[in-house]
Amino acid sequence: MVRSYLIFYNVALTLLWGAYLIYMLLNGFQLDETSLLLLNIAQLAAILEIGHAALKWVKSSAFTTFIQVFSRIFVLLLLNLMPNGPFIGCCGINGLVLITLAWSITEVVRYSYYTTILLNNESSILLTLRYTLFLVLYPMGVIGEALIIVSYLQNQDWAMTLPNIVIGLIFLSYFYFFPQMYKHMLKQRKKKLA
Repeated sequence: MVRSYLIFYNVALTLLWGAYLIYMLLNGFQLDETSLLLLNIAQLAAILEIGHAALKWVKSSAFTTFIQVFSRIFVLLLLNLMPNGPFIGCCGINGLVLITLAWSITEVVRYSYYTTILLNNESSILLTLRYTLFLVLYPMGVIGEALIIVSYLQNQDWAMTLPNIVIGLIFLSYFYFFPQMYKHMLKQRKKKLA
């Protein structure tokens, strides 16, 4: 029963992230009602992964999963608060474009890979992509997330209000958690591709 559920979950998320990526590419990376709805559904569904890890349905750490999901849910909240930007860019590419590419490609590969494992047909191509693409996509996603946070803060009153302080603290936490998570993925890569 759990295996069937996880297969359904992974296939559904592969399709959702794929639909979001294709929609955004065709729509010129504009965040509208449809793209925001697809992104909200795909990203909020990741909250279930914390439960999957806590229940030991998957081998992931519940804490590591929580950190990854929380940072994205936080950025998703900011996107819902400012769906029309303006988004600050870096080298001519804004944070929304960066997270769209990084999150979508990562998740299409990751959920597809997990599906093949659950179907007892592990794909060596997806394995290699899963543990190689993150080398570029993870930093790209973090830069995109940081740019979205800065974009949000740029349009706020800089008064020392509780929401601004919380957002600032979460932003600063990236400097601690990103290296830890990246090291974790490098260890996973070495183990999986050995």
